[in-house]
This record gives sequence, structure tokens and C-alpha cells, in this order.
Amino acid sequence: MRPEQGRLTASLLVTSLVAAGPVVGAEWPAVFYNPAPLANDVILPMPCGGSMAFRKIFIPQERPLDDYPITLGGTEDAYGYAENVHPTHIAGSFPEGAHERYYLLGKYEINQLQYAALDGGCPQPELDKRLPQTQVSWFEAVAFADRYTRWLRHNAADRLPKEGSELGFVRLPTEVEWEFAARGGLGVSPADFRERTFPTPEGLVRYAWFEGTQSANGKAQMTGLLKPNPLGLHDMLGNLDEVVLEPFRLNRLDRLHGQAGGFVVRGGNFFTPEADIRSAYRKEVPYYKGAEPVRSPTTGFRVAITGPVITSRERLQGIREAWGALGKTPAPTPAGPALDAKPLTDPVEEVGALAQAADSPNLKARLMALQKQLKDIQLELRTSVQQQEDKRRLAARASLRLGAFLCQKLSNDGNALAELIALIGNREKESGKDDAILKRYQAQRKEEESALADNLQYYSETVLGSAAIYDDVILGEQLAVLDTELKRKGLEQVTRFAAQYQRHVGRYRSDSLVARSAWLENCKTIGK
Repeated sequence: MRPEQGRLTASLLVTSLVAAGPVVGAEWPAVFYNPAPLANDVILPMPCGGSMAFRKIFIPQERPLDDYPITLGGTEDAYGYAENVHPTHIAGSFPEGAHERYYLLGKYEINQLQYAALDGGCPQPELDKRLPQTQVSWFEAVAFADRYTRWLRHNAADRLPKEGSELGFVRLPTEVEWEFAARGGLGVSPADFRERTFPTPEGLVRYAWFEGTQSANGKAQMTGLLKPNPLGLHDMLGNLDEVVLEPFRLNRLDRLHGQAGGFVVRGGNFFTPEADIRSAYRKEVPYYKGAEPVRSPTTGFRVAITGPVITSRERLQGIREAWGALGKTPAPTPAGPALDAKPLTDPVEEVGALAQAADSPNLKARLMALQKQLKDIQLELRTSVQQQEDKRRLAARASLRLGAFLCQKLSNDGNALAELIALIGNREKESGKDDAILKRYQAQRKEEESALADNLQYYSETVLGSAAIYDDVILGEQLAVLDTELKRKGLEQVTRFAAQYQRHVGRYRSDSLVARSAWLENCKTIGK
């Protein structure tokens, strides 16, 4: 039997399997699908008693057209044609509370047991089947996702995440989804997000399989043996190149090149030198070699679960309203008044009304051409306004982040100074005013009081600057985004300092009082 015939037969078997219902088998031990369990893992069933582990990848988002700005790519000129630094955006598919959304990403690369469970028959769990599945073409990876989606929808629809009434589906991750997660997403600081790899405090060898006898030793390794990245994902870097959804495009500094090529693999593999392991790692692979799809012993994949964008009439209406508000301050004036009424406030609509009323075909055509030009200009202006608004939001969030840091610094230094003053008082009572240690404490006190005064002055200037630039609405919106970011990093305490900073900005805007002493005490109270 030719390989193509074997794959066709397997596909028909799975189609029959999906239609008939779940395949019953002994439940797999967790080591075969989640060898390193974490809190909040999402476990979905598979045929044959199997399972697959996912992690929620969270993204701040409130309104339908909100998305989260990120910078991807690397700074190395040698790979700039494929990996150059570029700004982009990401958004989630499923709601999680009021301020964030998420998509699901496989916690591990698909292993051989999971692949076989959806390829016909019921394999027995054996240790070597924990090895990741290789020799899979891009088309077969897509087909695997399709088979798994259909099986889940027939047999475990209630376990799939939903947007409204629309069920999620399994697919390959996009490049942005993959790299956002590989870098650590909201689990790392903005500075760490832009590093060559996610933080590896115990050395890269504990987090990624790469070339050499001290690591992979020239072969793929079982999933989940090394430490995860900050989002709880294993083997995002090294072990196997991972297939993603989109075709390869070159990079033209500020944008992608127009030609779409082969498919993309990310992350590096067990033959990649340690020095080349990086989150930006990105290579093109042709879909075909000769008459056959390309398969490789160094390439595997993991899957994501996302959902459709327009899931209901209500969501579509929300999207339309959000679109209409982009780059605009006043709401658009409805069209329709007669020409003898006052002119329309929207010049595009006014020209359109004039065109409809024109008697001369030539004049009508010229007015319609002018209307099209005005629409183009209006769209460019809206785009420019929206870009400036997006930058203003980023700047407001940066201001809150800085204010939180400064407030926390005031808290730490102020409370430490208070302890030192108490220590000086006790020392003076015990040893007298001429005590040498007491004099050292007093000198230290002067230094710390001077430093605290300087920091409080800087904090006050920052409060005044933010009050002059940002209103309560934008600071409130960005505080909610920052709150989501910080909580995902386990930094809830920092959110309290950011909220206090926002309150100080609001109070100053309302009463114009530079209340340094009160601001210091507020910050100190949070740190106690």
C-alpha cells in the first residue's frame, strides 16, 4: 500500500469514528498527556481514553476592536530578512471576566500517542510514544487539527470554550500567537518579553533541547522533561521546529513583503546550536519536495484552540459601533436631509448629497469622484487619529507603571527611614548622645532623608505631568489593562501602588494641591 493510500484509509477510519461516537479505551495515565501538571491546566479528552493539556494565554481586552500592542522579532542583522523587529497586535478569542480574553495553546508538542489516537485505531500507551510526533507535513498537521475539532464537537462539545453560542475549534497557531506565548506573554515584564529568550534563571539547558551531548544529543526528547516557560508551556524553544498556520513572508523593515511562500517553522530543534536558540527563530520550509509534501524528523507541531470573530448579531453590532468610533470624536451625522436644509456636518456626506441632486451627468460624476477622494482622505485621517490615540493609551499605561514604581519606592524608603528613626531613638536612650554607632545612624538618617526628599519631588512632578496630559477616563482604562498584566505576573501588590498613583493624579486635577506629605503617607501605608 502506498503512504497516500494508508493516510486516506486512516482518514476514512477517523471520519467513521467521529460519526459513530467516542472510542472507549482505558484512560491514559497523566504522564502520557500532562507529565508536569500545573494549576489551571485545561484538559480536553481524546479518543481511546486519551487527553490533551492546554494553557490559557491571556490578553487584556474589553471592547470588540481592542487589541494588545506587542513588538515581535529579533535585532540580529543576519536574520533581519526573516525576523526583523516589527510592531503588531494580538487579541483573544474567548472572554475571561470583564477585562481580558484568551486563546488556548497546547502545553506540549503533539506526541506520538496523541497523533495515533486520531489516526485510526487505539494505540496502547507506551513510554516511547511520549516522544513528539515528527515526519508530519503542514497539510497533515492541519488535518490533525480538523479531526480533533470534529471529534470534540461530536463527543465533548461541552468542554470546548465558547464565544456566545459559538464553539471554539482546533487549528495551528498563528505566528503572532506562537511568538507571544513563546516569549512569555503577560507572564514576563515588557523588558523580559523583548529579550532573546524568556527568562531562564537555571540556564537554557534546563528549558530547551538543543544541539550537543549536554542537551538533546542529536535526537528528539520526550515532551515535558524540562522546565516550562513563564506561561507553563514546555519545549517552545528547541526539541522540534513547530509548524504554524501562515505562509512565510520576507520582512521589509516596517512591514511584511508581498510574496507568500512556503510554510513557517518556529523555535529551533535538537540540531539547533545553543547560541541560535531564540524566540524570534523563524524559517521557511517548502510545502512540497518533488511530488510529495515535505516531512522532517526535526519538525513537529502543537495546536491552538480559538473561535470565530463574528459570533452573533449582537457582537457584529458591537463591532460596527466600535469601528465607527475609531479615529472619531463626534458621532457621524446621519445622511438624508434635503438640500434646502442646512449643510451636512460630514463633508463626504454633503458631497454625496450634492452628487445625487446634480442634474448634469458630468457634474454628478465629478462630485462622486470628489466624494471618493474625500472618503480616502477621511479614512487616512481617522487612521492617523486612531494611531495617535493608541500611542496615547500606551503612554498613559507607561505613566501608571512609572507612578507605581515610584510610589513603591517611596513606600520602601519611607518605611525604612521610619524604622531607622525609631532605632536612633532607642539607641540614644540606651547609649547616650555621644555614642559612635548612634552618630553613624544619624549620618545615615540625613542621607536617607535627602534621598527620600528627592524621590518625593520626582514623584510629585510625575503626578503633575500625568494630570496635565491624561484624563481620568484614559487612566482608568489603562489601569484596568495594567491590572490584568500585573496579576498575570503575580504582582498584585504593584497594582495597588498604580491605583494609588492614579488617585493622586485625580486629586491633584480636582484641587491643584501638591500634597507631598499625604502622598508619601498613602504610599507608605500600602507597603506596610
